[in-house]
Amino acid sequence: MDDFFASVASHWPTGREDYHWHVLPGTELARDRIARPYAELISQPGLAPVRPEFMHVTVQRLPPVSDITEGDLDGMARLVREACTGIAPFAVTAGRAEAWETSVVCLLRPGYLLASLRQVVVGAARTVTGSRPGADPAAYHPHLALAYATGHVDQDRVRAWLADCDAAEAPLPVTRLTLVAQRHDGREITFRVIDQIPLGG
Repeated sequence: MDDFFASVASHWPTGREDYHWHVLPGTELARDRIARPYAELISQPGLAPVRPEFMHVTVQRLPPVSDITEGDLDGMARLVREACTGIAPFAVTAGRAEAWETSVVCLLRPGYLLASLRQVVVGAARTVTGSRPGADPAAYHPHLALAYATGHVDQDRVRAWLADCDAAEAPLPVTRLTLVAQRHDGREITFRVIDQIPLGG
Protein backbone atom coordinates (compact mmCIF):
# COMPACT_ATOMS: atom_id res chain seq x y z
CA MET A 1 0.00 0.00 0.00
CA ASP A 2 1.21 3.51 -0.79
CA ASP A 3 0.63 6.99 0.63
CA PHE A 4 -2.94 8.07 -0.11
CA PHE A 5 -2.21 11.75 0.36
CA ALA A 6 0.71 11.69 -2.07
CA SER A 7 -1.62 10.12 -4.64
CA VAL A 8 -4.08 13.05 -4.50
CA ALA A 9 -1.56 15.88 -4.13
CA SER A 10 -1.60 16.87 -7.81
CA HIS A 11 -5.34 17.60 -7.88
CA TRP A 12 -6.05 18.22 -4.19
CA PRO A 13 -3.13 19.96 -2.47
CA THR A 14 -2.64 20.03 1.28
CA GLY A 15 -4.78 22.62 3.04
CA ARG A 16 -7.11 23.46 0.14
CA GLU A 17 -10.83 23.21 0.84
CA ASP A 18 -12.95 21.52 -1.81
CA TYR A 19 -16.72 21.09 -1.67
CA HIS A 20 -17.97 17.51 -1.48
CA TRP A 21 -21.35 15.86 -1.25
CA HIS A 22 -21.25 13.06 1.33
CA VAL A 23 -23.37 10.51 3.08
CA LEU A 24 -22.30 10.47 6.73
CA PRO A 25 -22.75 7.29 8.78
CA GLY A 26 -22.91 9.08 12.12
CA THR A 27 -20.25 8.92 14.82
CA GLU A 28 -21.76 6.15 16.95
CA LEU A 29 -22.43 3.82 14.03
CA ALA A 30 -19.03 4.49 12.48
CA ARG A 31 -17.21 3.83 15.73
CA ASP A 32 -19.18 0.96 17.22
CA ARG A 33 -20.52 -1.03 14.29
CA ILE A 34 -18.07 -0.38 11.48
CA ALA A 35 -14.60 0.63 12.71
CA ARG A 36 -14.29 -1.06 16.11
CA PRO A 37 -13.63 -4.62 14.79
CA TYR A 38 -10.65 -3.25 12.84
CA ALA A 39 -9.17 -1.05 15.58
CA GLU A 40 -6.04 -3.16 16.00
CA LEU A 41 -5.30 -3.16 12.27
CA ILE A 42 -5.91 0.49 11.45
CA SER A 43 -3.80 1.73 14.36
CA GLN A 44 -0.67 -0.01 13.04
CA PRO A 45 2.30 2.08 11.79
CA GLY A 46 1.83 3.52 8.33
CA LEU A 47 -1.96 3.69 8.60
CA ALA A 48 -3.88 6.75 9.81
CA PRO A 49 -7.31 5.79 11.19
CA VAL A 50 -10.24 7.95 10.14
CA ARG A 51 -11.81 9.52 13.20
CA PRO A 52 -15.50 8.56 13.51
CA GLU A 53 -16.67 12.15 13.18
CA PHE A 54 -14.93 12.38 9.79
CA MET A 55 -15.98 9.03 8.34
CA HIS A 56 -17.84 9.61 5.11
CA VAL A 57 -19.07 8.13 1.87
CA THR A 58 -18.14 10.44 -0.98
CA VAL A 59 -21.05 10.90 -3.37
CA GLN A 60 -19.41 13.56 -5.54
CA ARG A 61 -16.46 15.90 -5.36
CA LEU A 62 -16.97 19.49 -6.46
CA PRO A 63 -14.40 22.17 -7.37
CA PRO A 64 -12.45 24.09 -4.71
CA VAL A 65 -14.36 26.42 -2.40
CA SER A 66 -12.61 29.40 -3.99
CA ASP A 67 -13.92 28.44 -7.45
CA ILE A 68 -17.64 28.30 -6.65
CA THR A 69 -19.69 31.42 -6.01
CA GLU A 70 -22.18 31.54 -3.17
CA GLY A 71 -24.97 31.97 -5.72
CA ASP A 72 -23.95 28.85 -7.65
CA LEU A 73 -23.65 26.86 -4.44
CA ASP A 74 -27.11 27.96 -3.32
CA GLY A 75 -28.50 27.08 -6.74
CA MET A 76 -27.03 23.59 -6.65
CA ALA A 77 -28.29 22.99 -3.12
CA ARG A 78 -31.79 24.13 -4.10
CA LEU A 79 -31.94 21.70 -7.02
CA VAL A 80 -30.60 18.86 -4.89
CA ARG A 81 -33.15 19.62 -2.17
CA GLU A 82 -36.00 19.55 -4.70
CA ALA A 83 -34.84 16.22 -6.15
CA CYS A 84 -34.33 14.62 -2.74
CA THR A 85 -37.96 15.17 -1.75
CA GLY A 86 -38.82 12.38 -4.18
CA ILE A 87 -36.18 9.91 -2.92
CA ALA A 88 -37.14 7.81 0.09
CA PRO A 89 -34.51 6.98 2.73
CA PHE A 90 -32.86 3.61 2.16
CA ALA A 91 -30.17 1.36 3.60
CA VAL A 92 -26.98 -0.08 2.16
CA THR A 93 -24.61 -2.67 3.58
CA ALA A 94 -21.02 -1.93 4.55
CA GLY A 95 -19.10 -5.05 3.62
CA ARG A 96 -16.06 -6.46 5.35
CA ALA A 97 -12.98 -4.27 5.07
CA GLU A 98 -10.57 -4.66 2.16
CA ALA A 99 -7.00 -3.50 1.58
CA TRP A 100 -6.89 -1.15 -1.41
CA GLU A 101 -3.77 0.40 -2.90
CA THR A 102 -3.87 3.42 -0.57
CA SER A 103 -6.47 2.68 2.10
CA VAL A 104 -8.48 0.19 4.12
CA VAL A 105 -12.11 0.47 3.05
CA CYS A 106 -15.55 -1.11 3.30
CA LEU A 107 -17.40 -1.32 -0.01
CA LEU A 108 -21.09 -0.41 0.11
CA ARG A 109 -23.80 -2.32 -1.69
CA PRO A 110 -25.97 -2.11 -3.58
CA GLY A 111 -23.99 0.63 -5.23
CA TYR A 112 -26.78 1.75 -7.57
CA LEU A 113 -28.72 3.30 -4.69
CA LEU A 114 -25.87 5.67 -3.87
CA ALA A 115 -25.17 6.15 -7.59
CA SER A 116 -28.71 7.54 -7.91
CA LEU A 117 -27.80 10.25 -5.39
CA ARG A 118 -24.64 10.93 -7.35
CA GLN A 119 -26.71 11.48 -10.49
CA VAL A 120 -28.79 14.04 -8.61
CA VAL A 121 -25.83 16.14 -7.47
CA VAL A 122 -24.00 15.84 -10.80
CA GLY A 123 -27.16 16.93 -12.60
CA ALA A 124 -27.60 19.91 -10.28
CA ALA A 125 -23.99 21.00 -10.76
CA ARG A 126 -24.25 20.65 -14.53
CA THR A 127 -27.47 22.68 -14.60
CA VAL A 128 -25.96 25.51 -12.57
CA THR A 129 -22.40 25.60 -13.94
CA GLY A 130 -22.84 24.05 -17.37
CA SER A 131 -20.20 21.38 -16.86
CA ARG A 132 -19.63 18.14 -14.97
CA PRO A 133 -18.18 18.76 -11.49
CA GLY A 134 -14.91 17.42 -10.16
CA ALA A 135 -12.64 14.91 -11.86
CA ASP A 136 -14.05 11.66 -10.51
CA PRO A 137 -14.03 8.61 -12.80
CA ALA A 138 -17.22 7.60 -14.58
CA ALA A 139 -17.34 4.28 -12.71
CA TYR A 140 -18.63 4.78 -9.17
CA HIS A 141 -17.86 2.32 -6.39
CA PRO A 142 -19.13 3.78 -3.10
CA HIS A 143 -17.01 2.97 -0.10
CA LEU A 144 -16.22 4.02 3.45
CA ALA A 145 -12.54 4.47 4.33
CA LEU A 146 -11.41 3.23 7.75
CA ALA A 147 -7.77 4.27 7.39
CA TYR A 148 -5.43 5.87 4.87
CA ALA A 149 -1.87 4.80 4.22
CA THR A 150 0.59 7.59 5.03
CA GLY A 151 3.62 5.72 3.67
CA HIS A 152 4.44 2.29 2.34
CA VAL A 153 2.53 -0.51 4.11
CA ASP A 154 2.86 -4.23 3.39
CA GLN A 155 -0.46 -4.95 1.65
CA ASP A 156 -0.06 -8.72 2.07
CA ARG A 157 0.27 -8.30 5.83
CA VAL A 158 -2.90 -6.21 5.95
CA ARG A 159 -4.79 -8.74 3.84
CA ALA A 160 -3.60 -11.58 6.06
CA TRP A 161 -4.92 -9.73 9.13
CA LEU A 162 -8.25 -9.18 7.41
CA ALA A 163 -8.49 -12.84 6.43
CA ASP A 164 -8.27 -13.79 10.12
CA CYS A 165 -10.80 -11.17 11.24
CA ASP A 166 -14.38 -12.26 11.90
CA ALA A 167 -15.94 -8.79 11.63
CA ALA A 168 -19.52 -8.78 10.41
CA GLU A 169 -21.07 -6.65 7.70
CA ALA A 170 -23.04 -3.67 8.95
CA PRO A 171 -26.21 -1.94 7.72
CA LEU A 172 -25.82 1.75 6.94
CA PRO A 173 -29.01 3.87 6.82
CA VAL A 174 -28.98 6.67 4.25
CA THR A 175 -31.34 9.44 5.28
CA ARG A 176 -29.69 12.61 4.00
CA LEU A 177 -27.07 14.17 1.76
CA THR A 178 -24.51 16.44 3.39
CA LEU A 179 -22.58 19.21 1.66
CA VAL A 180 -19.16 19.82 3.23
CA ALA A 181 -16.03 21.88 2.69
CA GLN A 182 -13.24 19.31 2.96
CA ARG A 183 -9.47 19.51 3.31
CA HIS A 184 -6.52 17.34 4.33
CA ASP A 185 -3.21 17.99 6.08
CA GLY A 186 -1.26 15.12 4.55
CA ARG A 187 -2.38 12.71 7.23
CA GLU A 188 -6.06 13.28 7.91
CA ILE A 189 -9.16 14.41 6.02
CA THR A 190 -11.41 16.82 7.90
CA PHE A 191 -14.45 18.83 6.87
CA ARG A 192 -17.00 21.38 8.00
CA VAL A 193 -20.68 20.88 7.27
CA ILE A 194 -22.27 23.46 4.97
CA ASP A 195 -25.75 22.01 4.44
CA GLN A 196 -27.75 18.86 5.14
CA ILE A 197 -30.58 17.76 2.87
CA PRO A 198 -32.95 15.02 4.07
CA LEU A 199 -34.28 12.36 1.73
CA GLY A 200 -38.02 12.25 1.32
CA GLY A 201 -38.42 15.88 2.29
